Amino acid sequence: MQSIYLAGPEVFLPNAMEILTKAKKLCDTFGFRAFSPFDGEPTDKLELAKAKQIFKENISLINQCDILIANCNPFRGACVDDGTAFEIGYAYSKGKRIFGYLNDKRILPEIVKSKIHTISHPSGYAIDDDGYLLNEDFGNSINLMLEFSILDSGGDLVLGDLKTVLNLLKSRS
Repeated sequence: MQSIYLAGPEVFLPNAMEILTKAKKLCDTFGFRAFSPFDGEPTDKLELAKAKQIFKENISLINQCDILIANCNPFRGACVDDGTAFEIGYAYSKGKRIFGYLNDKRILPEIVKSKIHTISHPSGYAIDDDGYLLNEDFGNSINLMLEFSILDSGGDLVLGDLKTVLNLLKSRS
């Protein structure tokens, strides 16, 4: 049975355990064993030490899995959760197959403009309030480093949700 690591910002939801338990059960119905970031066992009570343990446990879980599935929807802004982005990059470096899903496949500049304030700039690109140009206009829906990590791994970035990815995986087996 192939195993999956579920990456995404769901860990920050008030009902995170319930959401991730349902996601793991869904994976099971498709014939996959799933792990979530909550499957690690941090034991340290000191906050920084506990955070380091969580990091190490999540790395270990990714190492054990065959596939990483990432929720690539914007989180606290216009882009993928930074922890999820790291997990995608780490999984790619380990040769794991990666799949991502999102509910909006417009190009990244359009997504950013819908989430944060931008104004016109003489360069022809929009510029945000921090002075950064919105010039990542390559047709991607997420940062190109993430999207091409997913695609180059043999995975796919799909419009939909976890179930959409699981259906895709099942159709490819």
